[in-house]
Amino acid sequence: MLGSATLNYQLTAYAQGLWNDLADVIKLAERLAPTTPVPGAAGQFKKFDDKNSFLPEKTARALGGDPVLIAFNATDDAYSCKPQALEVRVDKEEDQAAGNEGGAVQENLLDQGKIRALINKVALSHVLDVCNTVLSATNPQAGAGTWSDPNLDPIDQLNAQLLGLAQDCGSTQNLKLTMDLSVWNTLRTHPKVKARALFGAGKDVATISLEQLNAALIFPVDIMPANVVYDTTRLNQPSAKSRALSGVCLLHYSLPNATIYDPSAFKSFTVGSAGFLGNVRTYIAPNQLWRGHLVDWSRDIKSTSTLSIRRLNIS
Repeated sequence: MLGSATLNYQLTAYAQGLWNDLADVIKLAERLAPTTPVPGAAGQFKKFDDKNSFLPEKTARALGGDPVLIAFNATDDAYSCKPQALEVRVDKEEDQAAGNEGGAVQENLLDQGKIRALINKVALSHVLDVCNTVLSATNPQAGAGTWSDPNLDPIDQLNAQLLGLAQDCGSTQNLKLTMDLSVWNTLRTHPKVKARALFGAGKDVATISLEQLNAALIFPVDIMPANVVYDTTRLNQPSAKSRALSGVCLLHYSLPNATIYDPSAFKSFTVGSAGFLGNVRTYIAPNQLWRGHLVDWSRDIKSTSTLSIRRLNIS
């Protein structure tokens, strides 16, 4: 039964290796809402929703006096990590069909195939949860994003957003431009973007590169075209593929190795340093008809700074 699930060291090591192989998928989630380890399932985090949060402190201390205290404001918020879990089963019939029932080596290969499917699901589900949380909590900038208009300059719009973002955050470091692949395709072929990026030579080329785009911006940022694709229909239904950030361009502040005290726009709070991939546990069904492999974790995806992100809906 599930209560008797035990740590499977071999599959845990295999799963952790797979997680590293999925870096390109997880990268999108880590850019938008970096994993933020916390000591317990519930606690308080620093909000950066007003400009006072970015003001420098007066650090002078009188002789014999106390140091200046950085305190939480009334607007600070709390996280509450909710339990998550995903399981995959290997039926006895699958062992028999593979002709390997009773063989440890072949059984491990079958288990590894199941774990690969499980970890892929964990990664994709987390990325989509992050994207959906970010999009639902972020309003598009009014009057911007009509990049199908050849007379409008997308670089001007991006620079305006970057200038405001840098002013609100007080820094040009750790600023990112994350956009849907279709948005990048529109941007790289836009006549005004090519002209700006190539200093008037845009009419002689078909597209520009990410490096050329960065050179045209008011200051360089970390740029990523995102292409995380998922199916919106269930099994036995016609396929309906979609991209996680379809038609959206995000400019945001995001700090690697985030903590509860930095102004990253969003964070994925999780208990402990293992993040979203802890241990694989295995159990045998009481009827002996299958063995189950499961992973479980806790998570709370939160908006932590409304000043640290700008959203453009591109048409």
